[in-house]
Amino acid sequence: LFFTTLLIIGMALLPYQGTGNVGKLPWIGLFGAIFVYVQSLLGGLVGSQWALHQCFGYNQLCTVMNSHLLGVVPPTVTILALVVLALRTPALHPKLRQLARWAGLLLLLQIGLGIATFYEHLQVELLTVSHQATGAALLGTLVAFTVLALRDRAGSVRV
Repeated sequence: LFFTTLLIIGMALLPYQGTGNVGKLPWIGLFGAIFVYVQSLLGGLVGSQWALHQCFGYNQLCTVMNSHLLGVVPPTVTILALVVLALRTPALHPKLRQLARWAGLLLLLQIGLGIATFYEHLQVELLTVSHQATGAALLGTLVAFTVLALRDRAGSVRV
């Protein structure tokens, strides 16, 4: 939460002149960020309780592990929708389009690292740390996108 708060403050202070063409993208970005945050919490629970080892070895904590595995679906669908809609939205600010692309690339990297980490049973530290770092970068990208998209939307409201 501290990380996202700092990002929100930083993105709110950036000079930004929106185009007013964001539509529902701020809400999709917000839901994507929330889903990634919840997934990060589940991942932290998996790692801190050694749920992967417990599940494979003793059939304990499989609910925690399976929640993290199934928890991939909501953020993945939301981020893919964000990327597609951002690329298809005409006259979208280039910074928003760039952040959406980054979110898509980070999502693919995150899924790949997650699969590799799973198959290596959390035994390769570099994979595990990379998976966590990529998750943080994905969360940061979605928060940045959401803040700029909300600013874009607010700037387009005419009085």
